[in-house]
Amino acid sequence: MILFTSDLDRTLIYSNTMMQTYPVAGDVIPVEHKEALEISYMSQDSIDLLKQFSKEHLFVPVTTRAVYQYERIHALAKDINPKYAITSNGGTLLIDGKSDLEWNKIVRNRLADQSQPKEEMIRVFSKIRHESWVAREFYIDDLFYMFHVNRELVPRGELAEFQRELMTMGWSIFLHGRKLYVLPTSLNKAYAVQYLQNFVDYDLHVAAGDSMMDYDMIIEADYGYSPTHGELYEMQPNDEKVKWLNGMGATSTEELLQNILELNVVK
Repeated sequence: MILFTSDLDRTLIYSNTMMQTYPVAGDVIPVEHKEALEISYMSQDSIDLLKQFSKEHLFVPVTTRAVYQYERIHALAKDINPKYAITSNGGTLLIDGKSDLEWNKIVRNRLADQSQPKEEMIRVFSKIRHESWVAREFYIDDLFYMFHVNRELVPRGELAEFQRELMTMGWSIFLHGRKLYVLPTSLNKAYAVQYLQNFVDYDLHVAAGDSMMDYDMIIEADYGYSPTHGELYEMQPNDEKVKWLNGMGATSTEELLQNILELNVVK
């Protein structure tokens, strides 16, 4: 059996803008609604391939999204209904839709031991934070911060200095599109996957993701895939540890799922 751990946004599901930028030949299906609005999509072929995969193998969504944001992706949380899901950048493990209390305890203990309190991080951030480039602030599942920013106005030099200071505090940053993530360094998707691997049976681990926040998970897998439309490719296109997908947008998702369905699993 294959264990497939995959990021969601821009790896399996896409915004309307991405779908228009990289159109697909087949039907496009809305997979997430926010109130009455359709906000995320998959190609019908991707949905069919993922359903086919999930019948024989173990698919585990792994996302930086908060729990409630993951749960509104109805095509995954309800239609495919994976037994396991990792949210909050590895901070939460859902088993049959319920948070695993043992993993919660491990995560909280690590954060307390390895990272300075969030109030100290915010104090340091306040030195460079300004309304001209920070629009909104979100504290995700009582674990980490995500800021909506004006990417063009981000003070890169000051942000680099902030990053260096954060590393000594047990925190790190990722600037991903118009989102600035500030996370404890011990909050990592790969750590949650490692915990999950202790109690699931599988023969081969395949991982996929488009951003630097997926990198550790990708390179620790037997096969690690990433699309060339993503941040990871933009940052390190010559990385030989990653298998790069040829397609763009949802076409890369179809390629990814076809590839893993064709893998030979040695029992």
